[in-house]
Amino acid sequence: MERFMQPKRREAQEEGTWRLSGRIILAEGTIPAERLEACTALLAEEYPFLREVRRLAGEEPRPGDLVLRGGDPEALKGVKTFGEGYVIEAGPAAELTAQSERGVLYGLRRVLEALEEDGLPCGRIVDYPLTGERGLHLDTARKFYTREWIMALLREMSRCRMNVLWFHFSETEGFRIASDRHPEAPSLHHLSKADVKEIIRLAGAYQIDINPALDCPGHLGQALQEHPRWQLPREMAEPLHSALNIALPEARQFLLELIDEYAELFAGSKTFHIGGDEFIDFNHFERFPVLVDYAREHLGPQYGGVDAYVEFLNEVIAHVRSLGFQVRVWNDGLYRPDAGQKVELDREVQIAFWSNWDKGMAPLQAFLDRGYQVVNYHSDYLYYILLKRKDYSDPDPEKILHEWHPGMFPTHPLCGPQILPPEASEQMLGCCYSIWSDWPDIQSEEEVAAHSRDSMRAFAMRCWG
Repeated sequence: MERFMQPKRREAQEEGTWRLSGRIILAEGTIPAERLEACTALLAEEYPFLREVRRLAGEEPRPGDLVLRGGDPEALKGVKTFGEGYVIEAGPAAELTAQSERGVLYGLRRVLEALEEDGLPCGRIVDYPLTGERGLHLDTARKFYTREWIMALLREMSRCRMNVLWFHFSETEGFRIASDRHPEAPSLHHLSKADVKEIIRLAGAYQIDINPALDCPGHLGQALQEHPRWQLPREMAEPLHSALNIALPEARQFLLELIDEYAELFAGSKTFHIGGDEFIDFNHFERFPVLVDYAREHLGPQYGGVDAYVEFLNEVIAHVRSLGFQVRVWNDGLYRPDAGQKVELDREVQIAFWSNWDKGMAPLQAFLDRGYQVVNYHSDYLYYILLKRKDYSDPDPEKILHEWHPGMFPTHPLCGPQILPPEASEQMLGCCYSIWSDWPDIQSEEEVAAHSRDSMRAFAMRCWG
């Protein structure tokens, strides 16, 4: 990984190379010694030689020792590091000072990677990310991934300095976590809640945030399979089996019950992704008169089907927020110029900006102008899809490294290239790489990991800096 994750700066370079030949000293600072010890013990599972090194608190360092300390290094003053930066000073002894436990893990990895090669060059290393969220959105719904595979993925994410896993467990073709309230919803092959708790525990140990993603009101085909009465009716056609009939109070209640159950399972998470994408063909709300009728009855005669959709999202957003989560939604159905949307989407929600493939989609600036925080999910560069089709090719690591950057959003067919303007930098939360399991059987778990690894590492490297 050293060749993928180079540090920001090497300063005050000196002759010589430091190698760990002594102890690890857990120094007094802003991180308790037992937490420093936990970080070291975790990485000892990956670096067996670390198990033989004594770890002591409060000792004076000697040559060959490694000192771990929590603090705010002077070399990071005035730099935006998202609290994840660290500084390594290597001489007779080496000292790692990190701003957080996450920074300790990143800094320790830097040291251990160097020790696996020729040792750590003497001098100072200053390192920190340039992007806050460096996420992975994993579609575990259409393809069943085992607990062990997901846990191995967390370790790879840690090696890549990625800090958020989005656990996407509900799709039209699959639903992969056991449910007590609606045991009819999950697919035959699914994870138990005990499995998910073990995954959450490991993510926490690696300082990776893990957040649930339960897509609604579309992409609910599996959850609705036993509830056809809640599927969305459409004009002159069969009901849309993947979409929830949001005009029915009992259908909304069903969705909220699922959210409540998984909010409890993911109680320690920060953000809940409720989807909102591809509910219907957003260019044709008129094909769903039940939505138009609902809007006119509940919102007023001047409102249309798109307003029923946004009003539903706002209700779900408020509900999820009341459970203690921030909320994220996809961009494609919102503020479309020709849709006539009158109901404003909740302004505190995060926008997962994945595509502008349809000229009817709102450009990035429409969200920035309204003050939304955005995350770059650029589907042209950052979507690894289990798919065989002429118009799709896997993400190219070289293109990610040399063409894409975190501020480059999907090109709009009418507006052209979309680059985050400097004045909107505070609205940018970060970026996300995605693994989508559209054709689940064309690759094994091992093949997914092997074929996505280089592009995911390139993404991580670009986001780090």
